[in-house]
Amino acid sequence: MGQLEISIPFSGSRYLPPQAAGQFAQVLEASGVVDHFQAWDQLTSWYPQALWRPENAPAAALVPDCDAFQDAFVSAAFAAAMTTDLGLAISTDALRRGPAELLQTMLTLSDGAGRPVICKLGAGELKQALPFGHRRAEGLDRLEDTLRIIRLLLDAPGPIDHDGHHWTYRQAWIGGARAQRPRFMAMGGGPRLMAIAAELADGFVTIAPFAFASPEQYAEAVASVKADLGRRGRDPEAFTFGLWHAAVIILDGEDPDLFLDNALLRFFAAMAGRLDQKAWAAEGVDAVFPDDWHYALKLLPASLSDDEVRSVVGRTSRRMVERSYTLGTAKEVAATMAAYAEAGATYHSLCDMAPFVRPLEAGEAALGAQLEACRILKATVSP
Repeated sequence: MGQLEISIPFSGSRYLPPQAAGQFAQVLEASGVVDHFQAWDQLTSWYPQALWRPENAPAAALVPDCDAFQDAFVSAAFAAAMTTDLGLAISTDALRRGPAELLQTMLTLSDGAGRPVICKLGAGELKQALPFGHRRAEGLDRLEDTLRIIRLLLDAPGPIDHDGHHWTYRQAWIGGARAQRPRFMAMGGGPRLMAIAAELADGFVTIAPFAFASPEQYAEAVASVKADLGRRGRDPEAFTFGLWHAAVIILDGEDPDLFLDNALLRFFAAMAGRLDQKAWAAEGVDAVFPDDWHYALKLLPASLSDDEVRSVVGRTSRRMVERSYTLGTAKEVAATMAAYAEAGATYHSLCDMAPFVRPLEAGEAALGAQLEACRILKATVSP
């Protein structure tokens, strides 16, 4: 097993000063158990505004909407500037930035962090694309283009030419400074994305339990990618296998019903608890959306009416919520993460959903529980 890496995401709202990203990063660095500050590049939230209300999300009393995200790359720059020994990880898509521009940014951030920054690159979400004039249908082609062009720009000693699906480069060159070489991981799932990752990326990252409901399922995916890497003459041990963990960490004395009955978490479970809606039937759970519905291809939160949102929440069973998240104490969540580590995951992002729905005064305790889960994971899993 490779060296274990952990990140914790920063949910940066523009209702907060951008320096908040750096302050959060300082706490992560001081913990000694988190390797990377993580920022996700979002233009709009996964949640419809109809649910962003104090009775579902106490933060809504102070933050009027859930769509005013900070720029992830700027947040990462603040994190790098305000820490001395913390890595950076950014998740974005291949739709909204050109390959050369993305590489230029990641090289700059890597120099600022003093270590290679991780860029987790997906095929994009409809909610990030359609409202802003991008074509989500081009996502996988653009992902392949971007990773291929970035590899060419990093490896070539001079200007490059390239004819891709959507990008044509002629005598393109962004200079030879390579003090720190960023790591690019393909993010998502499905056969083609995993094949693109095996050919062109430094790693593959997905999410549990949304995409892989058990460590056994994930182990099969790891074995498949490793076999593909071997066929391509690449070293599987030099490849990063990453997981986001969709978790709900319960603090001492908390009633789990606070989370299981929360409308925000119920909506999220319905639309993403299993990315393949057909998977619910095998678990004896009635799906809310049709078999061919995938949130990345269908979800437009701003277009949902209040009645539609209430219908989704009302049809989401408690069993679905229970099975959509890694739910438990910090120790229990760490044990599940460790099981996925044994199945092959070397990079872990702990995405705790609980702070969105519990009282704001519990914020410090919530972050403490996340850090405790990270500490237990690192103590449990041997490199």
